[in-house]
Amino acid sequence: MAKWFERKQSNRYALGGTNSDHELDYGEFFTAYIRSKQNDMSRQRHQAQKVSNQLKKERQRNS
Repeated sequence: MAKWFERKQSNRYALGGTNSDHELDYGEFFTAYIRSKQNDMSRQRHQAQKVSNQLKKERQRNS
């Protein structure tokens, strides 16, 4: 399982192109899924911080 998370393995294809083309590499699917979720969460945090900063600026102007 540890080999799924190595950077060197990231160039392999999840649906083929490896030594065993007939097998799906679920580790690759899982890794891609987790990375996409991490990117989504990071983007959402960034957007929430930006909105929070804008609200703080508006409150300071109105006070």
